[in-house]
Amino acid sequence: MTDIKNNSVQNILFKSNGLLLSGHFHEPDVNSFPIVIGSHGLFSDSSSPKQIELGSQLSRSKIGFFRFDHTGCGNSQGDFKNDTTIMARFNDICSAIKTIKEKYKSCKEIGVFGSSMGGSIALLAAIKLNIDAIVTLAAPVKMDSVWDILVKNGQDKLLSSEFYNEAKNFNINSNLTKIKNILIFHGSNDEVVPLSNAHLIHENAVSPKKLIVFKNGCHRLSDLNHQKIFIEETVKWFKELFKI
Repeated sequence: MTDIKNNSVQNILFKSNGLLLSGHFHEPDVNSFPIVIGSHGLFSDSSSPKQIELGSQLSRSKIGFFRFDHTGCGNSQGDFKNDTTIMARFNDICSAIKTIKEKYKSCKEIGVFGSSMGGSIALLAAIKLNIDAIVTLAAPVKMDSVWDILVKNGQDKLLSSEFYNEAKNFNINSNLTKIKNILIFHGSNDEVVPLSNAHLIHENAVSPKKLIVFKNGCHRLSDLNHQKIFIEETVKWFKELFKI
C-alpha cells in the first residue's frame, strides 16, 4: 500500500477483488475525526467536482472524506465492462472502509455518501454494515427502469451480461427499514432515476431522516444553486450527526 501526501489531500492505494484501487483522502487538520466514504456513479469516477468540493468542505469542518475510483474506473485497476457489477462495487466500498479504519484507528464514526448508482452502493453499505450516517443523491432503490434508460442511450453495450442480470433483480425496497440517519437528495426532473425512488427511501427509513427535492433538478445536479445547497446541507447533516 502506497501513500503520497499532497497538502491535506493524500493518495491512498488499496486492494479490492484482487485489484489495486486508487483514492484520495481529504484529511482535516485535527488529531481525531469521523470519516465519510464517497461512492461515485456508474460511469463516473472520484474526480467528480461535487466529490472534490464535498471533500474540501468536510475536511474544513473537521470531517475526513475518502473519494475513490471503483474497479475499472479512473486510476483504479480493472476492466470497466467485465469487472463492473453491483456486488463488485459493494466489495469496493467495504474494502475502502476497512482500509480507512485500519489507517485512521482513532476514527470512531463512519459515514457514506453516494450519487446515482453510488447511492445504491451507499444504501447497501448502510443496510449491511455499521454505518453512522448516510447521504444519497439520485439513488435508485431498484434498477429495472434505470436499465431501460441505459438501453435507450446505447450504454448497455458498455456493460456485461452479469451486470444486466444483477440490475434486473436489484431491489432493496424491503431492506430500507434498516436505514437511519439518512439525508436524501433528488431532482424533480431526474431523467435517469425516477423521483419515486427518493420517496420510497424517505418513507421507509428510520428517523432521523430528511428529503430535499430540487425543483426542476436534473440527474447530474447541473444547476449551480442546487450544487451549493447540496454541499451546505450535506456538511451540515454530517456535522449534526457526528456532533461536531
